[in-house]
Amino acid sequence: MGGKQQTVRFEDLDEEDQRRARIRLAHVLETETGYRSGSVFWAEEGEPRPQFDPARTTLTQRREAKVAELAALPSEDAKFLGLGQVGERTLRRMAAAFAQDGLVGLADGRWTRELAGHPSIIPEFAEAIRAVHAESLHRSRLSMTTRERLIHQYVREKHGPELEEKLPHRTTLAKV
Repeated sequence: MGGKQQTVRFEDLDEEDQRRARIRLAHVLETETGYRSGSVFWAEEGEPRPQFDPARTTLTQRREAKVAELAALPSEDAKFLGLGQVGERTLRRMAAAFAQDGLVGLADGRWTRELAGHPSIIPEFAEAIRAVHAESLHRSRLSMTTRERLIHQYVREKHGPELEEKLPHRTTLAKV
């Protein structure tokens, strides 16, 4: 396998994240076009609002208005949408992501990202890490230095000194 991840599709998001992406889309479309639906033909009642009216405002003015509107959202709503600290630049990036990738482009990367793991942790090293972890559960506190030594010892005794030389740095072991 070439190490490439499969592209995320909108259907891959759970229902809550799909809802978040749709709400983000409405904000982006209102900023870009003046209408939450994105079109004058599907305008909702009361649209366009004065601060987003494309006949009276520039795109920059609409972005500034949207930044102010999002800043005024209650903190829990802003946190839910991931729009708590949005600036004009973020709105431009979101519009570009929507243009390029569609609705899934508005999904926060943390909603879709699969953890890639550590490529330097081969199965033999993972086995050693699990064994040392299991062994140290019932001991008093062990420093990371001690755990690293135990992992080295386990790999050396079980798989030989050649493989021990390939063990990743202690900071990688600590993260794993």
